Amino acid sequence: YQRRVHGGAWHLQAVWVVIMCLPVLLINNKPAQAYSRITAVDVLGWILWLVGFVCEVVADTQKHAFRADAANRHKFIRNGLWAWSRHPNYFGEILLWIGITVVATNVFEAPTDWLAFLSPIFSMVILLGVSGVPMLERRSLERWGKDPEYQWYLENTPCLVPRPPKRRD
Repeated sequence: YQRRVHGGAWHLQAVWVVIMCLPVLLINNKPAQAYSRITAVDVLGWILWLVGFVCEVVADTQKHAFRADAANRHKFIRNGLWAWSRHPNYFGEILLWIGITVVATNVFEAPTDWLAFLSPIFSMVILLGVSGVPMLERRSLERWGKDPEYQWYLENTPCLVPRPPKRRD
């Protein structure tokens, strides 16, 4: 039984990696001539990737620094990018995969190439519907759900897509 469960988990991870890498695999499978010039679509895709990458790195760095401070032991993070979104790291992760996939569209030839969009879609499904946001939101509600500060944060801070923080009156 244990071998079957471990093997199943490994296969699931392998499928996850392949799906997430579809745009990169598609790009790497094309001849060099497919990349003869940089287009506006390339620029848009790399900007999306860069913004996503920066959001994810900055959010993760801010959360690491927040958790490293003993004074924050029983608190929730709500400064930096975390004032703009409750999950800015997940926003960045999803956005960077959208960016990579947008870049890949320049080398799409066959209708099946559009399957590369399974990468950001899969990322969104996993992070927004399966493991990321639902688990963290549930755990946060258990910890701070009765805290008026957290209730205000929850009601006034978007779950994913950042926006300037609301001022508390």
